[in-house]
Amino acid sequence: MKMKRHCDLCDHQKLSLQKGDLCGLTNQKPEFNRTCTSIDFGNNLLDILEDILIDLEDLKNTKKKVYKNVIYGSIIGVFLMVCGYFVFTYLLNSVYRTTLKSSEYTIFVSTIILITGYHYLKKAINNFSNHKNQLISLENYKLEIDEVLSLYNQKYKYKITFDKEVHGTQEIDIEIELT
Repeated sequence: MKMKRHCDLCDHQKLSLQKGDLCGLTNQKPEFNRTCTSIDFGNNLLDILEDILIDLEDLKNTKKKVYKNVIYGSIIGVFLMVCGYFVFTYLLNSVYRTTLKSSEYTIFVSTIILITGYHYLKKAINNFSNHKNQLISLENYKLEIDEVLSLYNQKYKYKITFDKEVHGTQEIDIEIELT
């Protein structure tokens, strides 16, 4: 396990541009095998946990919204692409009965419809993929912190409450208790 994971959670950590992570007690690079005997879990740990836990809960709360957007965006995208296809095939079937100017207009309109449908479909899939990747990344980071804390027989309990959103601003209350 990397020492940096331990040091990032410790209140004794000092950062130096020239030397990198330093122990605030010795002003040297940290040196320990499995655990540090001088580690101090405090503000650094609480700040990191607060950020991760709030972001995780926020992503979990928006999961339903993301899934709904994926479904609706996919339906709209596929519908537009099918409409664009039918407009284009209608053009091919009636190309001999129309003027060149109306054929150009129909090709232009069908192309715009197809591109718009593709855009909706791509956006829906990208939003879903980004949400899932963020969730996995945060869960992995939380797991790394939990692994370090388990080496020191440390656990935590937390409670997060999201207040009602007013004018785009939402108050979030979090209580973290180290045990």
